[in-house]
Amino acid sequence: MKKIICLIAVLLAFTSISYAGGLSIGLGYPYASIKYDFSTLAAEGRFVTDSGVKVYSGRGYWNFYQQGRIKGFTGLEGGYISFNTLDTKGTGYEAAPFIGGEYFINKWLSLLIDFAPTYISLKHADDSSVKVGGVELVANIALYFHFGNNMVANKEDDSSNE
Repeated sequence: MKKIICLIAVLLAFTSISYAGGLSIGLGYPYASIKYDFSTLAAEGRFVTDSGVKVYSGRGYWNFYQQGRIKGFTGLEGGYISFNTLDTKGTGYEAAPFIGGEYFINKWLSLLIDFAPTYISLKHADDSSVKVGGVELVANIALYFHFGNNMVANKEDDSSNE
């Protein structure tokens, strides 16, 4: 929780930098992220932590659909995994194509949902011959807080979202 609070504080300190662009922070279960929208393309860094597992990942987005408050996207994700649970510790990686959508509640808040068949490969730290890998279906849901004036909202309804 302390890391999330520090992340929010740092981002708020740089809102003057983000004002001209599409910077946003996402809070999902169990991750926090920083995302920057470049119009049809976007980049995101994520940090996931839960029960001794940590994932550091990056995502590239292609926003292929946008009308009013709804945005459709697809992209690729890759990340590094470290885990230390009970008697097992080690590292690994994950990679996934994903597809999803984002609904803008207002100019500064949106709900994002995506689905990804994620390939996960892990190996034990003490015995490198112990490896496991496979595809898992991962669903993400999060709230994104948008900064700057590149925020998406229903253009016809601008005055009601302030």
